[in-house]
Amino acid sequence: MPFRISAAKLVSRRPRPWRRQDGAGSSKWARKSAAAHCSHTGGSVMLVMGLRLLSTSGRSSEAFKEEPRVITKTSTKDVPTQGPKDGSKQALRPSVPSKSSTSALRATSKFKDSHGASLTVPVKERIVDTVELVKSDKKNHAIHDYSVRPTTYVHLVEENDYAIFKKYPTITSSRIAQLTTEKNPQRPKRVSMLTRDFIDDSLYNPQYGYFARQAMIYSPEKPFEYSKLNSPDDFVNEWSSSYKRYDKVFETKPEDPDSIPQLWHTPTELFQPFYGQAIARYLLLNYLVSLYPYHDLVIYEVGGGNGTLMLNILDYIRETHPDVYQRTRYNIIEISGALAEKQANHLRTKVESQGFSDKVRIYNKSIFDWEIDVPEPCFFVALEVFDNFAHDAIRYNHIDNKPYQGYVVVNDMGDFEEHYSPELDYWADRFMKLRKEVLPDLELTKIRGHPLSTLPILRRIQTMLNPLAHDLTPPEFIPTRYLQFLEILNKKFPEHRLLASDFTYLPNSIKGYNSPVVQVMLKKQMITVETYMVLQGYFDILFPTDFELAAALYGKICGRVATVATHSSFLEQWADLDATTTKDGENPMVSFYQNAAFLCT
Repeated sequence: MPFRISAAKLVSRRPRPWRRQDGAGSSKWARKSAAAHCSHTGGSVMLVMGLRLLSTSGRSSEAFKEEPRVITKTSTKDVPTQGPKDGSKQALRPSVPSKSSTSALRATSKFKDSHGASLTVPVKERIVDTVELVKSDKKNHAIHDYSVRPTTYVHLVEENDYAIFKKYPTITSSRIAQLTTEKNPQRPKRVSMLTRDFIDDSLYNPQYGYFARQAMIYSPEKPFEYSKLNSPDDFVNEWSSSYKRYDKVFETKPEDPDSIPQLWHTPTELFQPFYGQAIARYLLLNYLVSLYPYHDLVIYEVGGGNGTLMLNILDYIRETHPDVYQRTRYNIIEISGALAEKQANHLRTKVESQGFSDKVRIYNKSIFDWEIDVPEPCFFVALEVFDNFAHDAIRYNHIDNKPYQGYVVVNDMGDFEEHYSPELDYWADRFMKLRKEVLPDLELTKIRGHPLSTLPILRRIQTMLNPLAHDLTPPEFIPTRYLQFLEILNKKFPEHRLLASDFTYLPNSIKGYNSPVVQVMLKKQMITVETYMVLQGYFDILFPTDFELAAALYGKICGRVATVATHSSFLEQWADLDATTTKDGENPMVSFYQNAAFLCT
């Protein structure tokens, strides 16, 4: 029977996903992912956990067993080893003093500096982009078992870690997206990439990414009548009953085994149309006070979901301010092709029937690929978007607190290995400098839970006492993609006003500071795992947002003052509370999302 494994009990530190199983005179290769610690229970979903509701559970799943894949090689032209499209500096080929699988590092260099820290020599070279990809076979498709036992892990001590890392080309998620096609939706092998690129590829690859698969957002057939409900408990019961119409979706075996239905929950859908009306009131008042009648009301929404927020906002503006409605334009920027198609089909009927067809435009692209200059004043709405911005992993040296940036290596066997380099790339280096600049009084050593909050002497003692210990701290995940987002806002939308909402904290997150929750929906159960290094496309990877830091960075980069409001205080100011209050005086729209906040400008 599968059982839960603590990382501390793992003697070996490198995941080896291919294991030979012999029996009855035959042999079989079974795929084992780096996600070794899946768990869930059969309890009900907790509603107060966040915008995308999470389970607090723990039973291993028997799903996902895999057959062998066919391996092919693809050779392409040289590409830059690192960096964004905006001309920022290219990172040098990183040197790697240590590595880990999930939560542990192992020092490998034989060279020590005067303080005893591991050293390696940076190698400045251009890497040829030679990528081997795992070929998909739908007839004999790989299904994955995440109930992994400790015997799955093997540490190859005879191999030099730096030599292993050096031989693989560094590649970006955007380059991988170019290499994968609909006819050949492959996952990369024999490559290395920054942590943020690995997460980005896992979530957004157009062929196998999490958001490219069967993404569904829960939507009730009709709005709940709160005035007829006795209490929030009755609301929960009605909400649970409405799930029955999704039963056929979960019970039907998909044609493509990779397309396992994933059902999300957002307050926009759960509390429609009242949640969208609160957003509309905020936009309308700010527009009427500062822009009307000299400018049109132009709205950009990132990640439009089912298009429900857009419909609710346009409905409210037309009903309450028809003069403003005539001057309103609504734009949706949606990276998911599947969701963009659903939005188009959804809007084709509702938008045309409700007279919105000349008001709406959908851009099926990533905000990070946005190239159009929007010089006019506009409102930029981003609800439940920051949580899926990829982060970089940073660990600190025990001796001098020097930061090391994380890379994920997909080796010859398709295993995921975590390597760290003392050379920070442009975005990680810029974040470190900006954090000190915008929060000068911030002392990392005094932040509870931060890797540097443990006294150095205690960290050294732990390293000496534990033979499997390493010379780097647990990871901190830094929001480098958020910095890129702010740069795009500042350069392409210079007159924008931002309204964003997301998580402030997340339960069941993996080990580390500001770490993500990694989860997947299987057979109506939410399963969480203990590493972000999971088979690309199967798991949602979502991060909390430090809103104080986010507001400070926004002010520095965009030159505007941003205010932070709790989820409840924002709705108490802008929502029609009577419409969502039950008979006992409770308001589930206000009380259910205590781990969320708004960022407003």
